[in-house]
Amino acid sequence: MRATLFRLYFQGPLKALPRAPTLLGHLLWWYRYTHGREALEELLERLQQEPPFRLSSVYPEGWLPRPKLPPVQVEETALRKALKSLSLVRLDTFQALAERGEEALLEAPEVLGGARPPEVRRLRRTRVGVDRAAGTACPGVLFTQEYLFPDPKTPHALYVLGEAPFDLGEALAFVGEMGYGGQAGVGLGRFRVEGPFPVDLPEAEAPNAYATLAPGPLEGALYYEVEPYWGRLGGAYVGAKPFKRPYLRTKEGSVYRRPTHRLLEVTPTEPPEAGARVWEALSVFPLGVRVWDS
Repeated sequence: MRATLFRLYFQGPLKALPRAPTLLGHLLWWYRYTHGREALEELLERLQQEPPFRLSSVYPEGWLPRPKLPPVQVEETALRKALKSLSLVRLDTFQALAERGEEALLEAPEVLGGARPPEVRRLRRTRVGVDRAAGTACPGVLFTQEYLFPDPKTPHALYVLGEAPFDLGEALAFVGEMGYGGQAGVGLGRFRVEGPFPVDLPEAEAPNAYATLAPGPLEGALYYEVEPYWGRLGGAYVGAKPFKRPYLRTKEGSVYRRPTHRLLEVTPTEPPEAGARVWEALSVFPLGVRVWDS
């Protein structure tokens, strides 16, 4: 499949690699700041129907999420453990999986020990709870947070399908300068952008299902892993009523019958301002796979 590639180079720590719905939220706040509220509402109307573009989550370049295909039966314990722990696969392994199913993993270098994605260094820090009213430390309140430290020279790939109705490179550069995700206000989540570049992504020649590179809705999923999600509000609403309404979605690699899309309303019980509505865009980023023989 022909897509567009942007390379992200992280300039410091972050709490998690960018995932499609949250990254899209950052971009849409930028769109509101630069084009106005009416333009954003018009774009949301288009997103209610067929989205003009779809974003993937971000992966180390050359690696994709393992499609959640029907599992192959394995007796050997070491091999079974290696299969269980595998979450990312190389592009050529993804191509083989899309065509032949999980049997292709039995001869893949990721399982046989010769291939690993670039390591992201992890660091846990102990922090002190703060009494917001008094501005002092809360006695007895300690907690830990984990941070990721990607190699700043390692490119991470963001894939795009379709055409965004704005300059996506400019919008990504803004997000990269301001920071992505939690604690961006204290310098986390900053990245440098290169692109766009054309890229061909692997998929089966005659697919009858689709593995997604982004979290998706539960509707239409064939083989999937569910995760609960309770996101915070961003942009101008940070700090007011921070949590969106919780919901369930599928993880990257889940397999669908067709490229499903849904704009899910997650407005909290008390909206951040009168008349405000909060949306979460769940778009399957589809790469064709075969899950049965017709």
